[in-house]
Amino acid sequence: NLELIARHAANRENDIHIHHYRQHSSYRNRHADMRLLLTQSQVSVALSSSVVVFFTLLLFLSGYVLQQRTVKGLQDAVRPRIPQRPRGSDAQEPEIVELSRSRLFGENGGERIVRTDFDREVHSSAAGQRLDWNRLAHIQLVRNHHDVCSAIMILAELHKQKSPARRVLLFPKAWAEQKKAEKGETEDPYVQSTRRLMRLAARRYHVELHPIAPIKTVKDKDGEDVETYSLASVYALQNDFDRLLTIETPGMLLDAEPLDAILGFTEAAPFVMLHDTVKNDNVHSEDMFLLQPSKALYKTLTKTLEEDAYSGFNDTYLASLFPEPVLLASSSESSALIRSVGTLHHAGHDFNQTAFLDNVAYIRFSDPKLPGPEYDVPWADKVAARPKNKDADWTWTKLYGEFAQMRMEICGLDLESWRP
Repeated sequence: NLELIARHAANRENDIHIHHYRQHSSYRNRHADMRLLLTQSQVSVALSSSVVVFFTLLLFLSGYVLQQRTVKGLQDAVRPRIPQRPRGSDAQEPEIVELSRSRLFGENGGERIVRTDFDREVHSSAAGQRLDWNRLAHIQLVRNHHDVCSAIMILAELHKQKSPARRVLLFPKAWAEQKKAEKGETEDPYVQSTRRLMRLAARRYHVELHPIAPIKTVKDKDGEDVETYSLASVYALQNDFDRLLTIETPGMLLDAEPLDAILGFTEAAPFVMLHDTVKNDNVHSEDMFLLQPSKALYKTLTKTLEEDAYSGFNDTYLASLFPEPVLLASSSESSALIRSVGTLHHAGHDFNQTAFLDNVAYIRFSDPKLPGPEYDVPWADKVAARPKNKDADWTWTKLYGEFAQMRMEICGLDLESWRP
């Protein structure tokens, strides 16, 4: 019996050990499974986090690149267009060349010529970046109220085309000094309109307003004072400017860069103007002047203009005060600085309207058949003045229409009634 009891106890103990072993094995298996499941969760979370971080970083980089491009685009939009140096306008002496006979000087050859060839595909240059554009300016001189809008239109286009030079409007100082008329006094009806336009030009197009005194005053046949305003006055502005460029109005500025290049890179000379030939192109030397202010020269000019021989002086004769001006000329007719609508009346069967409007900086409305683009001429007279060539007529009509539209957009003025 004792042996049976001992054997039974041993078997029971073995059963207990086996049961404990099985429980322990089951626990270890469950624990291993739990560790395996936890590791897979961690991997899943890590992968998800990596994907989120990757796409977040990618989105950030995309936004950063887009932001930089936008900033660069805005900088390019507001940055002035710096012109390149025209070929032939370097610092060396201008070449002496033989050109067609000049209407102004009347002799063949011998003039000092600077070429104005300009690569219009290049819109910046290192040389232009080194210039002090605050010492250079485009100027317009207005002598009467009628010319104010046409002058502002030129300066407004220079602003729109991001010219780096300053823009200055010269006007009679009497306009600034004139006070509002008292009761019973007669007031100039155009003064308020002129002042409004000048304030608009200063505010919207950053035009500097500069009043000037008359260069001389003479008596007319009725004994009334007649004041003469001249570009000779700008020679007194030596403290403010190194060079000043002016173009004749009315006209349309198509490309400011060639004019900026002339202003910035033409060699130093007191007086520079266009080369004026006998060709029937309706473009004259006085259509553009490049002036270098000098107080000493200003004193000489004012003393000269006091002489009786200059009693009827106007700026048409300004070139006669400079015996050796520098002349500007293009190498070919296909790259002219200025063209005139007057040439459209002589257009032949081979006229090309694209070529006429291409590679030109300024269109001058010097039309022998109409008084000016600012006038609303009767329809019958306008029809009679149109060019005979069909393509030239289309170009002529287009230019007059664009001028009228720009006049309304910039000055808020309709065309004036024409009274012959």
